Amino acid sequence: MQFIQLGLIILSLVPTLATLLLAYQIMRAGFSALGKPSINSALFYYSKSVVALVFALLIIVSFFPGFFLAMPLLIQNDIAAVQKLMSMIFLFAGNILLLPAYYTMGIFTRVGLPTSEHVLQTEGVYRVTRNPMYTSFFFFFAAGFLLIPSILLAVLMLVALILHHRIIKKEEVYLKSAFGEVYLDYKSQVARYL
Repeated sequence: MQFIQLGLIILSLVPTLATLLLAYQIMRAGFSALGKPSINSALFYYSKSVVALVFALLIIVSFFPGFFLAMPLLIQNDIAAVQKLMSMIFLFAGNILLLPAYYTMGIFTRVGLPTSEHVLQTEGVYRVTRNPMYTSFFFFFAAGFLLIPSILLAVLMLVALILHHRIIKKEEVYLKSAFGEVYLDYKSQVARYL
């Protein structure tokens, strides 16, 4: 049981620490991490806020397993060891997608559409999925629901996933206009998610 708890702590810290490190590198290079929202700004930032909330809740509930009892609209009052193990597996999968995506995009990573120089990424994890960061959210959200089985959290995450799908569709329009046939060829060979 201690192995699972330690695994949850480590795997829940990784995406937040990686995101902070990437933001630091972007700002250090003199760029802004914020791009142009591809959908309504309020909805766009809501979706990003839910991701940040889930990352924070994953860290808290990993360090303090009983914390989930403070969440409203719970569907269970105890988290079974198998749920914790499954959550750890989902966290691992999310990190396997997110970290290489951050590494590949590097300082070109933006929250939103680019407002300056941009490169079409097709290498590394981008050979498996066109949207590894967004795809990782499915795994992080599944891990979050397993550790915090709240209907309220599930609804927040579901709305965020729907919004992220809309964001992806708008980004695809942008990428088609920015990279033309190169992007269309890439799009025909690599799945949107997995």
